[in-house]
Amino acid sequence: QMLDTLSPIDEKRYMHHYNFPPYSVGETGFMRGPKRREIGHGALAETALRAVLPDQDDFAYSLRVVSEVLSSNGSTSMASVCGSTLALMDAGVPIKKPVGGIAMGLVKQDDRYVILTDIQGMEDHLGDMDF
Repeated sequence: QMLDTLSPIDEKRYMHHYNFPPYSVGETGFMRGPKRREIGHGALAETALRAVLPDQDDFAYSLRVVSEVLSSNGSTSMASVCGSTLALMDAGVPIKKPVGGIAMGLVKQDDRYVILTDIQGMEDHLGDMDF
């Protein structure tokens, strides 16, 4: 893919497209170009997987992975990392290691705090921080 940006990197061989249509959270809306969430989550998943992709000499093909979110009650960006790893392995791409992603959350009250693992939608909404 040729990139038209201010960055000195002008092409890449791995693209991750993340689609989060309104119906995945029970809403209606227009399905036009990608929004901020879709661009950011796609870049996050692409970054997570780029380190385990085979070298160009070992695997000379371009790769495009599409994560299509059908329903959401948690971290869809981390689900797309896990699903993309499985898709690449199923397609026969010789990745170096499997990649898994998990969402974390923080609930804080006064001096006490609790770190939550694999948060769902309600914990994400009511928690103090997600990371």
